[in-house]
Amino acid sequence: MKTKVAFLWHMHQPFYKDLVTNEYALPWVRFHALKDYYGMVHLLQFFPKLHLTFNLVPSLLVQIQDYADDSAKDRFFYLASKPADALSVEERVFLLRYFFQSNEFTLIKRLPRYQEIFEKVRHFQSQEEIERLSKRFSIQEYLDLQVLSQLAWFDEYYLRDDPVVRELVAKGRNYSEEDKLMVREKELELINKVIPEYKAAFERGQIEISTSPFYHPILPLLCDSRIARENLPTIALPRNRFVHPEDAETQLTKAIDFCERLFGVRPTGLWPSEGSVSDAVLDIASRLGFHWIATDEEILARTLGIGFSRSEGGKLDQPQDLYRPYQYISNKHGHTIKVAFRDHYLSDLIGFTYKFMPQREAAQDFVRKLRQAGESAQAQGVNEPVVFVILDGENAWESYWENGREFLAETYRHISDDPLLEAVTMQQATGQFQSPPQIQHIFPGSWINSNFRVWIGHPEDNLAWEYLYAAREFVERKATDGASTDLLAKAKEELYI
Repeated sequence: MKTKVAFLWHMHQPFYKDLVTNEYALPWVRFHALKDYYGMVHLLQFFPKLHLTFNLVPSLLVQIQDYADDSAKDRFFYLASKPADALSVEERVFLLRYFFQSNEFTLIKRLPRYQEIFEKVRHFQSQEEIERLSKRFSIQEYLDLQVLSQLAWFDEYYLRDDPVVRELVAKGRNYSEEDKLMVREKELELINKVIPEYKAAFERGQIEISTSPFYHPILPLLCDSRIARENLPTIALPRNRFVHPEDAETQLTKAIDFCERLFGVRPTGLWPSEGSVSDAVLDIASRLGFHWIATDEEILARTLGIGFSRSEGGKLDQPQDLYRPYQYISNKHGHTIKVAFRDHYLSDLIGFTYKFMPQREAAQDFVRKLRQAGESAQAQGVNEPVVFVILDGENAWESYWENGREFLAETYRHISDDPLLEAVTMQQATGQFQSPPQIQHIFPGSWINSNFRVWIGHPEDNLAWEYLYAAREFVERKATDGASTDLLAKAKEELYI
């Protein structure tokens, strides 16, 4: 009997766009669109037996569309393209300060000239030091930095297969302004392939596309900020209690509508931001028609009142509890939703551990652990076990050599060839269980320590919640005072962000 493996790759970046100025504060959407978002799904065409899930946060997709249209106002992109001999002193300092924000060992060192320039800068920290240093750099050094800082983030397929990009990398140094313009063209070309590549994989039935709240807020805290005390009774909370479940619902309905417009189908699955759940969130999600929602194994442990333990090698001692979905039944309105709980240990091996191992060896170890998980669950009476592997789909790979593609390809190949394993989508994994165990309450928490401390409780976080409370109250007052519909809509959008 096969063990099902349900991968969910969560694709997300914060919303960096300022709706007033339309400027992007940071370049990470563009960089990850170049390095991760396209290649992660493009890889699947070589493994047609595989099925898996990509969680695409709507606010990320909006930003990718901006870059694809070449309408994003990104200072980093602008300065990477500006003629080197026209850079002001301030702009040269900006390049030396911010154009090395890459992993030194996997991105910078891969391009010797990039590493060479980095070595000249790395020990200078203060603004005054960098200003003095900037005067000693030649125009050619700035030009090379502009080009190489972009090439470092290109997708592996482009680095290997695109003749223009391959030639630019091989050139290595002494780039021209024409070379730089070609890099920019290739960036836009690649970014324009991202969303169509997901559409193609979805249309051929190989992936499921799930969603998250539109701007990626922590939904349980929107529903009621005091939910944080259910798992941290002594936590300091903001003076004003934030209770707006209607805002949580709006974040979800906006996400549903956006994904349906973009991909032509209503999403059936939900990865709540940071795996954050509560009864109120599941009540809303089930009423809106989501079929499944996912979170972390520690939430399940706290919900069931048990403890998960692992023996040597990471083998779970309670496989019968984790390796199957559950069905949540709302006490509020009776709607149901399947709940998947990720294997924290196996997911974190990919996110944090395997980057230190040879990639083929890591892939073999991972697949061996998947088989072991399934066998142990079957031995405990679970007929069709499913292992949920859920993690960020972009952040881990920067620490892997060549973006971890060898690890992924080897993992996918082993699963495809293994008669005892089958990679399935989250909908397939949760839908196969006709009578899953039922729960009517879920422990409130996130995938980080099964609580909400990252987002509330610290003085600066509580102050932010006070500001949000006051801003929302102000907007509500203006709505009753007859403020213009357009201004109110913009103000509410800023609140949602």
